[in-house]
Amino acid sequence: MLNREYEYVSAIAREGTLSGAAVQLGVSQPALTRFLQKEEGELGTALFQRIDNRMVLTYAGECYLEHIKQIFVIQAHMRAALDDIARMDRGRLRVGITGIRRPFTIFSVIPQFKRKYPNIDLTLNEFASDRLEEMLEGLELDCVAVNVTKKRDCFEYLPIAREEYVLAVHKDHPLAQAAERSERFKYPVVRPGQLEGNSFIMLGKAHRIRQFADSVLEGGRIGYSTSMQSLTLDGALEAVANNLGCAFTPEVLLSYIRGSRNIRYLSLDMPGTEYDFSLLYRKGAYLPPSTEDFLTMFRDAFRNQSGNEVYYG
Repeated sequence: MLNREYEYVSAIAREGTLSGAAVQLGVSQPALTRFLQKEEGELGTALFQRIDNRMVLTYAGECYLEHIKQIFVIQAHMRAALDDIARMDRGRLRVGITGIRRPFTIFSVIPQFKRKYPNIDLTLNEFASDRLEEMLEGLELDCVAVNVTKKRDCFEYLPIAREEYVLAVHKDHPLAQAAERSERFKYPVVRPGQLEGNSFIMLGKAHRIRQFADSVLEGGRIGYSTSMQSLTLDGALEAVANNLGCAFTPEVLLSYIRGSRNIRYLSLDMPGTEYDFSLLYRKGAYLPPSTEDFLTMFRDAFRNQSGNEVYYG
């Protein structure tokens, strides 16, 4: 179904010449020329234009390839649905998570899922949120669990919890003593100005929490020092537990962090700290019953564990 058409037109666009595309495809140049003439004749429009002796896609050619890609997506959904009908006890599930959510997923969700679906091939993919959404859009994953501050039209969203970006400090840190209780906030609260002069454990700029940290510190022109860099959020929180500095963090479950009894969460008295922790899947995608069950298991297990989580104050 359109595989040859897509392969031929893509090769011409990539190589820029009929001769080069013919070599790559393993066909004769006259045969490729006849194919292109026939295809353009049936479509009633040119797919290529010549610019500096190279064949370049016209706007119609770009639309042609893009719509074939969409047809491939529909075909993939159809094959998945038919396979599910034919073999309800077989299948695969490709889940994407950020590193900080890995322990919860492995210990609280996957065992329950595998007991019910032992023959489903489950793979767990761990990347930063932006990369996970990119993979989901490209159909490399079936669902992802990420923090959402802005929704995209290509995804469906299953909200898990309304959370906030917080400041994690050691229990003996001066900010833990200076923070004040307020009915408006879940945790003791500090103002951005109180962050002046403190040392922070920072993640790489690809992390959304690092982007939030930069907006608070640099956007607020707050003077600070970096005590250390961490590749992972759990590493940053473990450094906080050892009193090596403060760290901005999503409101993650601390029970999986070593030394969590030494960590205190502080709310930030500023706008833009809230987000939705959500499960995402492609809009219009076919979800087998096993995937739907996984989403439900994940949501219910998280809400149950969040309700029993102890945050030391």
